[in-house]
Amino acid sequence: HTIRALFAKGNHVPYDPALTAKVSIEVLASTGITSTPKGASVSISEPADGAKISGPVKTCLATSGVTVEPAKRGVHDGKGHHHILVDVDVPGDLSKPIGKDANHVHMGDGSKCKTLNLAVGKHTIRALFAKGNHVPYDPALTEKISIEVLASVGITSPPQGAMVTSPVKVCLETSGVEVEPAKNGVNQGKGHHHILVDTDLPRDLSKPIGKDANHIHMGDGSTCKEIKLASGKHTVRALFAMGNHVPYDPALTTEVTFNVK
Repeated sequence: HTIRALFAKGNHVPYDPALTAKVSIEVLASTGITSTPKGASVSISEPADGAKISGPVKTCLATSGVTVEPAKRGVHDGKGHHHILVDVDVPGDLSKPIGKDANHVHMGDGSKCKTLNLAVGKHTIRALFAKGNHVPYDPALTEKISIEVLASVGITSPPQGAMVTSPVKVCLETSGVEVEPAKNGVNQGKGHHHILVDTDLPRDLSKPIGKDANHIHMGDGSTCKEIKLASGKHTVRALFAMGNHVPYDPALTTEVTFNVK
């Protein structure tokens, strides 16, 4: 290539004689392979290897001996950004850019944490560090952990320890299971909410949940319910069950305690 500089006035008309200079250069092809800095490593700081947790899964990565920077800054020795590989291994060819799909999560913005929506069950999570062109270092800077994602239920309102007025709006959420009306029948991984007021879990989880003032069914598939409660301290427990009102075992449950004015 030839690159020439040409100086001009504000109307873009060059000076005469021309104020100019040129250089000739050759641009070489590049494989994009940069050797791994000695002693460099990446690690997964969260979650812990072997963890059994409910989703979504916050995954945080750390580095030693290399610097994290956004991909848009280009390829620099000793620098790059994170990728998370879910349930897949390191690519066989480290000279090519890492793919981008549900199993290959790019963090080209330079972030160090990513929240993953993973199905219930066992998963492997692998950190893989790469340069700005998404080509991994060779040897690979990588670490792998195994986790198990568990189904869970949560109470989004009222918050723990809150002071509220009656009727109290109780709202529930799920992770790893799907809410559907009881009339849809018994389907694995699906069901509906129940609210237990000031009472413990049933001792026998193989039987349908009772229905009374302390055991409120939400078989219509709803996720919020207004409950009239007397003044004082109350404990509300969420309990998820199948279409026949039989709870999952182990129980998908959580509780909050609050005060009613």
